[in-house]
Order: sequence, then C-alpha cells, then structure tokens
Amino acid sequence: MKFGEAIDSVLLKNYFNLDGKATRSEYWWFCLFFCLSLFIFAIFTGITFGIAAALTGLPETAAVTAVEYSMLGLIAVFFLPLLGLSVRRFADAGRGKREAIVIFVLAFISGLIAPMGDEAGAIIQVPEFFSIPALLVYGVTSVYTIYIALKKSV
Repeated sequence: MKFGEAIDSVLLKNYFNLDGKATRSEYWWFCLFFCLSLFIFAIFTGITFGIAAALTGLPETAAVTAVEYSMLGLIAVFFLPLLGLSVRRFADAGRGKREAIVIFVLAFISGLIAPMGDEAGAIIQVPEFFSIPALLVYGVTSVYTIYIALKKSV
C-alpha cells in the first residue's frame, strides 16, 4: 500500500471500522501522515496565534495555550481513525480487539497527563503523584504498540 492509498483507506473507507485488518504499510504510512499533519498544523497555528498575540497585545502564554488547545482539537479529530487503524493492525498481528482498545486508550490518556518537556508540560494538569505512573504507562503502551505494529501478518 502506498502513502495516498493508506490515507484514503483510513480516513475515507475505514474511518471507524474495527473489523478487518490493516497491513504494516497502511499503519506506518498513516502514522507518517498523522505526524506530518500535526507538524504542519503546529507551525500554522503557532504563526497565526503568534501574530494575533503580537497585534492584540496578548501575552505569549495566551498564544501558546491557544496552540495547545488547537493541537488537542486536531488530535481529537484523528482519535477515531487512529483507534480503528490500531484495532485493525492488532487484528492483523493476531491480537484481539479488546487488547487493542485497552492499549490505545491507556496510551492516549497517559499521553495527555504525562509531563512532557518543562515542568508544566502535560496537556491535562493532574496532581504530581500521577506523573511517574503516567510516564511509565505511556512508555510501556508505546513500546508494546510499536512491537505489534512491526509484527508480520498472521
């Protein structure tokens, strides 16, 4: 499967399809598309909100917060296609739907609450004692997902 075919398959044909299988190439091409989309969207919104903050006199932190929330919105748009793709990739690797959904949701939630970067780097602020468990869960689920994504079809 090629880059365009993977995007078409995930976003148009299988937007929230939990049945069937997704090949390794479909999975990785769509992951590349998702990462590129996030990168381009981050640059665009950063420039847009930066200019708007400069013109209106808003503090820089307001622009950064607006970019974070707009990125969270873009991730929410991609949530269902990524979930469907992950479930179908797990099925292609010989794993079950429940396992895929649990791993995906754990990775998603722990990724939102895990601190990334500076001291206030989490998207969702939670008490500090959740930081280490969230990072641990995020790391384990991410490594496991990569392991499944690299497995050959059954």
